[in-house]
Amino acid sequence: MRVGFSPPRARRKGRRPAALLIALAVAAIASAVAIPVARDRAHRPVIVAIDPPIGEPGGMLVIKGRNFGPSRGESKVEFDGAAPTASSYLAWLDDRIEVRVPLYAESSLVRVVAEDGRSNAKMFMSRDLLPAAPVGAGSRALGPTIESLSSDSGAIGSALVIKGLNFGANRGDSAVLFSWMGESAVQAQNDESGRGYVSPQEASGEYESWSDKEIRVRVPDGAVTGGVIVRNAKGSSQVRYFQVVDVPGSKSFVGRKTYALSTFVTISRVQSTGQNSLYLWMPFPAETPSQRGVKALGRTAEPLLPDYRGLSAYRLVDLAPDRLTTIGQDHLVQVYGVETDVKADKIKPPPSPAPRLYAELAAADPLVPAADPAVVAFARKAAGKEKNHYRVAQAALSALLAAVSFDAGAVSDSPAAALARAKADSWDMAVLYAAVLRASGIPALPVAGVVVDDGRRAWNHAWTEFYVYGFGWIPVDPVLVSGGDVGSFYPPFADRSRYFGNMDDRHIAFTRGLTSLDRITPDGRTVAAARRYSFQNIFEESVGSMSAYTSFWSDVEITGIY
Repeated sequence: MRVGFSPPRARRKGRRPAALLIALAVAAIASAVAIPVARDRAHRPVIVAIDPPIGEPGGMLVIKGRNFGPSRGESKVEFDGAAPTASSYLAWLDDRIEVRVPLYAESSLVRVVAEDGRSNAKMFMSRDLLPAAPVGAGSRALGPTIESLSSDSGAIGSALVIKGLNFGANRGDSAVLFSWMGESAVQAQNDESGRGYVSPQEASGEYESWSDKEIRVRVPDGAVTGGVIVRNAKGSSQVRYFQVVDVPGSKSFVGRKTYALSTFVTISRVQSTGQNSLYLWMPFPAETPSQRGVKALGRTAEPLLPDYRGLSAYRLVDLAPDRLTTIGQDHLVQVYGVETDVKADKIKPPPSPAPRLYAELAAADPLVPAADPAVVAFARKAAGKEKNHYRVAQAALSALLAAVSFDAGAVSDSPAAALARAKADSWDMAVLYAAVLRASGIPALPVAGVVVDDGRRAWNHAWTEFYVYGFGWIPVDPVLVSGGDVGSFYPPFADRSRYFGNMDDRHIAFTRGLTSLDRITPDGRTVAAARRYSFQNIFEESVGSMSAYTSFWSDVEITGIY
C-alpha cells in the first residue's frame, strides 16, 4: 500500500514550489493593483458638509471636507455637473472651499472634482423652492410648529414621524407638504396654490395618524429633496429640511397644459306626490403629483359638500314634475406629462411592516377582482418566478395584451367576465390589469377620466397606475400600449410602448380607484353607473315621495386649453 500511494505523494511534493511561486506572483500583481486603488481612494476628495444646505443662488456656500488640495489649480466645484466661473471661488483650502452659488443652481447635487477624482455629492436647495412660512403677528404662536423629524432623509414610501405643536386634533383639511420638482414649480411668496409642493394621498393611505403633537405620514410620490411643512387653518409651520434618497431611477413632470372644463347633470320628468330630495355626487379632476392647482371656477348651485373624497355633493329639494333642473360645475386643472426612467435592478422590496397601501391597494375590493380564482391563476402564470415588482408589471401587461384584445364596444358584466371572453373595453382592461397586479402583491389603481383630442373633445377613458416602493406611482395605459384607439384621440407618443411608465399631458384623471360612498340617509335609494369618467359606487340618491325621475349626465366638455 505504501508503494501504491508513494508516486502521487511524490508528484504533489514536486509541484508545491511551483504552485507557491504562482500564488505569490498572483498576490504580488493583486497587491500592485490594489495599492494604487487604495491610494486613490484615500486621496479622493470627500465632502463632509455644505453650509448652508438651503440658501439663495448668488449667495456664498462653504464646503467642508478633506483632500480638496491646497489650492484650486485645475480643480472645480460642480453644481449638477456644471462648474461656476473662476471669479466665483472665494477661497480654496484642503479642507474648506468658499464659492458663490451660480444663479442657475436651484436644486443641485454639489461635488468637488480634484486631481484625485470626484467627491461624493451633497444636496443644495434654493430657498425659493421651499414653502413660505407664515407671516404676521401671532402667526408662530397660533400656527403649527415642527419640533423634530424622525429622520432628515428617507425613500419614497418610507415612514416619517413629525413631532411638534398645534397640528390640530385631527387632519381635516390640514396637510403635510413636501417639496415637488416639476416644470415651473417655483413657489411665489404668499402663493397658496401649493404648486411647488406635493402632499401625501389619502387614497394611498399615506396619512397614517394625526394628532395635535404628532403626525405619521409616508413620503409621497413626487417628493424631492427640499423642505417639509405642516399647513392647517392657522397657517404654515417653519420649513424643515428633508432629503429624498434611494430612488431607483428618475421621474420628471414635463410640459404643462391648463384645462378649463365643464360638466352638468339635468333632472327631468320627476314623479312625486310630496316632499322629496335628490342628492347628486359629481366628480371633478383629482389632485395628484401630475395634476395640480385644481380649482372650482363656478357652480350653478352651492354644494352641500364642496369636496368629499374628490366629489361635490349637491342636494335638490322638492323637485316638481314640470320643472327642469340643471346642476353644473366648472373647474380648472393643470396637467403635466410624466416621464420615468426606472432602474429595475435598484428596486428594493418594501420594508416590514410595509406601508399601509400594500394592504389596502394590493387586495380585492368591489371594483378590482384581485381574489377571483381566474385572475389569481393568470397572475401567477404571468409572473412566473419573477419577484421584482417592476418586471412583474411588465410581464403582466404582456400576458394580458396577449390574452385579451381591446374592443371599445365589448361591454361585460365584470372584468373577470371580460378575461373569460378575451375582449375588453378600456374600463375592463384598466381594472383587469390592476387586478392582475394586485394578485401579484403589487399596489395598483384603475384610473377613470378622459383623454383630450386635437379638436378639444374629451373622450371617457380608463388606465392604470402601479406602485413601486422607493419610486412611487407608475402610469400605464394598456389600451394605448396595445395599439387601440380611443375615439378620435391621437396619442402624442408615436412609440405606443412608452405608455408603459410614461404619460402625456392629455390624460385627465377624475378618480383613482373606487370612491366608495355611504348613503346620506338610511332609506335613500341609490343609483350607480358604469363607464363614465369616474369610478364611484353612488352617483344619485333619492329620498322621500319621489317615485321616478330622469337624469342626464353630460360628458366632460373642454372649454379652454392654455
